[in-house]
Amino acid sequence: MRNFGVLSSKWFRVGLVAGFATLGAALGAQAQNSLGKAQEITPSAADQQAAQEANLIYRHARPANTPAAKASNAGDLITKANESSAASVNSTSAVDGSGPRFPGDLSFLGGNVVMSAESHAIYLVPRSNCATVAACWGNPEGFLNDLASSDFVHVLDQYIGLSSSDRYTVGKNAKIMYNQTARSFFDADIQVFVHAVASAFGNGYGHIYHVFLPPGQDECFTPKSKVCYSPDDPRTFVFCAYHSSVTFSDIGHVLYTVEPFQDVPGCSVPPTTPNGQLADSTNNSLSHETFETITDPDGTAWFNFTLVVLAGAEIGDECSFFAITPNGTFFDPSVFTIGSHQYAVQPEYSNSTHACAVSP
Repeated sequence: MRNFGVLSSKWFRVGLVAGFATLGAALGAQAQNSLGKAQEITPSAADQQAAQEANLIYRHARPANTPAAKASNAGDLITKANESSAASVNSTSAVDGSGPRFPGDLSFLGGNVVMSAESHAIYLVPRSNCATVAACWGNPEGFLNDLASSDFVHVLDQYIGLSSSDRYTVGKNAKIMYNQTARSFFDADIQVFVHAVASAFGNGYGHIYHVFLPPGQDECFTPKSKVCYSPDDPRTFVFCAYHSSVTFSDIGHVLYTVEPFQDVPGCSVPPTTPNGQLADSTNNSLSHETFETITDPDGTAWFNFTLVVLAGAEIGDECSFFAITPNGTFFDPSVFTIGSHQYAVQPEYSNSTHACAVSP
């Protein structure tokens, strides 16, 4: 990640918002047509103000397969607004399992889970590339549609307390056009984008926003943080993606994931996966963050509270494996059918089988 210093809020309000406002015409017809089904949304100064006043509730990142990630502490990847006890949060119908406990099992602390939700893609579209969704991300909405009707999604039933189908559907998507520069985004920038789209599409636990960043776009937790997605700067390249929750003073609680470009060393799956390395690297990360958002949206629901070495691990963390090959080290997903297609994505931890699973 290049070091550009802390940008002033005045620059952000004037430069970033003005840049968004002028980019629609400049992007060109090809990108417009290719992303024509996505609603174009331009963040405003009001969205910037809302992000500045927002209360971050929870942030949980997936570590990259990099030296910087290995050198970091587990606590570097988790941010909580407070450390309130489970008794102070709202309980749900999900019930902790009875009987013997196993070291890998997730514990329920009484917090909210996502009973059902629409997923919304937010594509950050630069002038220079990403003329199509397929060119930069594969087909993430196709994956989410397949996931909604799959056996795989029913691994969640034991944590949510429901077994009905089609609980996690795909809703409207959005595109935000911008002039891509060398500046890193921060989580506060992401909240500007999320606020703009959630104001149009809806808030609360019934919506999950997935923010897809294009190739070459770095992102850090904060301007001073060394916890970043930064393939161009190995010193700070700590995470591949994360999920988060935030409360805005005007529209309330919003859940979102951040999905940087995954087809880079440290975040990608091996070559020759069913949908290609780019698409399945995106799918693998998106699956991980979606399952974790559903089971632990605010850091107060399901995670490992039993084994010290797994303390704080969520449903996806315990089953995120690496493989060392002659071509490099990659995430090591399972290849199986989800809905109507084969994908290469990781399994998720199941308390009912006390193992990583791809079906209930």
